[in-house]
Amino acid sequence: MSPSLHAGLMEIFDWVIRGSIMAGILVVLVLTLQFLLKNKLGARWTYLLWLPVVIRLLLPWAPESSLSLYNVLPANAITPGFQQGISPTAANEMWQGAEGVRETAYDGERSFRSENNNLFESGAAMPGSHYQDELESGRDNSYWLNWNLSVVDMFMLVWLTGVLFLMAKTIVDQLRLNQALRAGRVVTSPRLLAMFEETKQLFDVKRDVRFIASDHLPEPAAVGFFKPTVAISPTLLIVLKKEQLQYILAHECAHIRRWDVAVNWVLHIVLILHWFNPLLWLALYKARQDQEMACDACVLDRLGTMGNHVYGQAIIQVLEHFSGNKPQPGIAALSATHKQMKKRLLMIKHFQKKSYQLSIFGIATIVALSSVTLVDAKSNVTLVDKTSSNTLSVPQAMDVHVEQPQSPSVVDNKIGMANIQLDDEKFIDNEIQRVEALVKESGGGYAIYFKDKQANNGQRFNFYGDMVGKAFSTYEDYLNKAVTLESSTLQQPVNLPEGFEFSRGEIRIPLKFFDDLRAEGKKSGKPVYTKRFEWKETAIQLMYTNGKDELILNQYTAGPDYQKLKGFEYEQPYDKRTRKEPDPNIPKYVFWYGTGTYYYSISTNSDMTKEQMIEILKAAVKQ
Repeated sequence: MSPSLHAGLMEIFDWVIRGSIMAGILVVLVLTLQFLLKNKLGARWTYLLWLPVVIRLLLPWAPESSLSLYNVLPANAITPGFQQGISPTAANEMWQGAEGVRETAYDGERSFRSENNNLFESGAAMPGSHYQDELESGRDNSYWLNWNLSVVDMFMLVWLTGVLFLMAKTIVDQLRLNQALRAGRVVTSPRLLAMFEETKQLFDVKRDVRFIASDHLPEPAAVGFFKPTVAISPTLLIVLKKEQLQYILAHECAHIRRWDVAVNWVLHIVLILHWFNPLLWLALYKARQDQEMACDACVLDRLGTMGNHVYGQAIIQVLEHFSGNKPQPGIAALSATHKQMKKRLLMIKHFQKKSYQLSIFGIATIVALSSVTLVDAKSNVTLVDKTSSNTLSVPQAMDVHVEQPQSPSVVDNKIGMANIQLDDEKFIDNEIQRVEALVKESGGGYAIYFKDKQANNGQRFNFYGDMVGKAFSTYEDYLNKAVTLESSTLQQPVNLPEGFEFSRGEIRIPLKFFDDLRAEGKKSGKPVYTKRFEWKETAIQLMYTNGKDELILNQYTAGPDYQKLKGFEYEQPYDKRTRKEPDPNIPKYVFWYGTGTYYYSISTNSDMTKEQMIEILKAAVKQ
């Protein structure tokens, strides 16, 4: 699976999970309201209570509000680890290569072997955007070489398998339905056609609707919404009395007039995406029942209540010929089980015409329900500049943020302090003030590790001063900075193949620094722990291009595991489908281990040999 496809699926999966959790809460609320208001809301408005559930599941985004129900029942709090694992990060979006294959410099890990990751970004690179995935999750992104499935990946694959299975089943069911329609016979009886046209006019159905008799659809049904068809069993056409048949036809015309088939398709598609949520299966089942009762109410509203008894007898007569079939998305049928039918007959018996009309109470109930469930919980993640009144928003997925020495910015550490002891709060405030003073006095870069992320708006690190990576567009600019470093650096190889020119370069903080900071912070036992970065050990990447061909050189800080490795290691990616032929779209790598504090790599999508790559890498390393 390519990184772009994986990222896209994860983004969809994240949206589905979040929406499913919030809609599940809403389903419980709707069922509760229906129970409490069953004698105050008519059939039409009971059915319309399901509208906010459908909208909630379809919303790609919702505004935040202090009125949101999810401020009290936050969806993020229900599955915090799950949400964190599947949320697409800013780094995934930043590192997508705009011109083809890129690689990521991941210190101490092999996630730099992802074919679409791009280390470079115009301007100075921010640690928050570069490191957030590695700092918190440490997930391996080697998609084409060795995709290690995480728990979240497994959940996503199970979900996707279920979606594909239900999609295939829906297609098969729809093909069978179309076959049943083709097998039906168009009704040609003048008496029946006149009754059908009269019913259409009564319900203001102006579309062209086919009227067929089909043994394959024993229950009366409205099928399709672009080119609707009313199908009824030939047996029913014979046994039903004229008044009963007119009510049955009216019921199906009401389905067409109300676009119930289109609604059923929307409900079915939503259920396919959320097949794992039993509350939504229950919601669909109840919504289809309420739809039939709302349709009954529509019929009685149009035809008058004088025929309540006739309508009830017609439904019972239809029920004698079948026991109710499993609902399909392309059908709005008069089907129901015997248990459901009792409830419908009671509604028909006691129906009052005004109950289907506009209801101030019904509208107010839906508006009130929507106002607290179709908005998201208020977010507290902000970055406050103490030197001004401006507030900058921070992506919720980001776990770190940066402060520039010219205008230090700090997180409003009052948020989340309710769960922290007063002494810890004072210690944190004093430490932040101390670090700010150090930056002003001596410069340099500092990072603060927070033992409790809630003290820092859910972010593990704060950065102050010179903690921003350096990006260079010319080799001369890179070289001027590289000579000031105390660590080993990369240089332009003298045996660089003809045609390759310097494209971009970057010097950044190695992830080993953050691993050490985290370990030292945990060991200290303090609420926060500060570590200074002096740019003595760095991660470096140089990129050269020749048309569409790329050559990328990397320097990484070697962790204990990598310091044990020796020599050169060559990796040639293979086509994912055949696993035999090399994939020309993915770069090949040579890694050089055993050189001390650092190890190095070279990658290219050109036709260079392994030997050529090794010689170029040797020439690029400047000890």
